[in-house]
Amino acid sequence: MYAKFCVSRGTASSFIRLFVNRRAYAIQGERPLPNGSVPYYPARDWKTKEPKPLDDGVVRMHLNGDVTISLYAINPVTQRSKWVAIDADFDGALESLFQLQWELKQDGVAAALEQSRRGGHLWIFGAEPLLASECRIYVYNLALRLGVPVKGGGLKEGIEVFPRQDKLDHGEYGNAIRAPLGVHRKTNRRYWFYEAEPTPEAQLEYLDRMTKLTELELRTFIEGMRMPEAYRPVASVPYTPPASPRYPQFRILDYVRTTRKDSRNWWARCPSCAAVGHDRSGDNLAIQIKDPRFYKCWAGCTKEEIRAALGQRIPRRAVV
Repeated sequence: MYAKFCVSRGTASSFIRLFVNRRAYAIQGERPLPNGSVPYYPARDWKTKEPKPLDDGVVRMHLNGDVTISLYAINPVTQRSKWVAIDADFDGALESLFQLQWELKQDGVAAALEQSRRGGHLWIFGAEPLLASECRIYVYNLALRLGVPVKGGGLKEGIEVFPRQDKLDHGEYGNAIRAPLGVHRKTNRRYWFYEAEPTPEAQLEYLDRMTKLTELELRTFIEGMRMPEAYRPVASVPYTPPASPRYPQFRILDYVRTTRKDSRNWWARCPSCAAVGHDRSGDNLAIQIKDPRFYKCWAGCTKEEIRAALGQRIPRRAVV
């Protein structure tokens, strides 16, 4: 069982100063889904459905162990992030993170290694918010030079770099990462940074003392570099269904109202969940942007149940 704490507002303020670059956040569920995962849900006001801003009260609850939150890296107004987090959860993950940490140190860049359920997270903090695109150029080129595998570009396993995008459009959130020092609800454990005592106060004091990366240093490191070709974002082409008078194409987006979008998906209320009074936050249903034929309810509703709730049952085609 994890330790419970009662942190001060000053401790919460220290956490916000280090980690919070925008006030949007998500909360991890209390119970696992049938597939064993414990997903995060965007924090929204139950009445208005509007996003709830992160405040020191929520941060205190996270540090105390009452809730678990995840944070978004990029502020879409500035396209900047306060930090870079390198997530590794594959065979040999810790060795790769130690290698990156040592090489960063040769550049004079301090990086803090955090434990995780299957590997670790390596955190770099900016002296000021840094352009997400420049952070990504630095880390991707460094990892590939060292032979550290980077997920994507043809590889299914490797490090993942947060921020995951170079920039965000208005209304986008990007990808969130579990906020440090809280409780992972799947294991009911806290995962600490290695170089400090396991209390929120000691951990934050350690992170505060770390040397922070300046924008001038970052731009010196990446001079003449670009994002590696295999990892540059590919422009998505919207899917256009073929016309078929016999079997009209079902488009889920014609039947639901989306509540938000990220880099890959539209999110909407699941019709099947809504039929039984669930999904009050209106974002159980993920619909792939590049091909809306693909959609999934993260609460476990099947495609047949979703279609039935819309009065659009999947037709059975005659076997010839």
